[in-house]
Amino acid sequence: MQKFPGMDTPETLESGIIDPVSTRKYSDEKANVVPVYTDEKDMAIVTWNLMPGQENESHLHPNGAHVFFIIEGNGIYIKHQPGTPESKEFAIKAGDTVNIPRGIVHGIRNTGDEPLSYFALTTTAGGDYQRVVDGVVQKF
Repeated sequence: MQKFPGMDTPETLESGIIDPVSTRKYSDEKANVVPVYTDEKDMAIVTWNLMPGQENESHLHPNGAHVFFIIEGNGIYIKHQPGTPESKEFAIKAGDTVNIPRGIVHGIRNTGDEPLSYFALTTTAGGDYQRVVDGVVQKF
């Protein structure tokens, strides 16, 4: 997986221990993603930080499976493309884990009154990292 500025690697994170609470960094303007860790092969961790009303828009990763660990706050997990018959919303709260298979459209919205933060672990099974929104590959 591509290393983004600020990400630890196996060489720089000697202990292998990450405190997810220390990666909470919010912005009033937009959802804020904090690069945390990558093995530079097929796994990465970022923290998404959402103020009330903010969201990580619905998207998919063709090669990437996800696990989200909700650090604080509450909101909704959106599974499948919004506006389609398959789309469903599920309540999430601090302490929950959300498992997202490869190729599933997903998003998170902070519907609470407090900040929402979650640790997002992404695997690619050796494929390229891609984030696809409405059929368009997003560049980072």
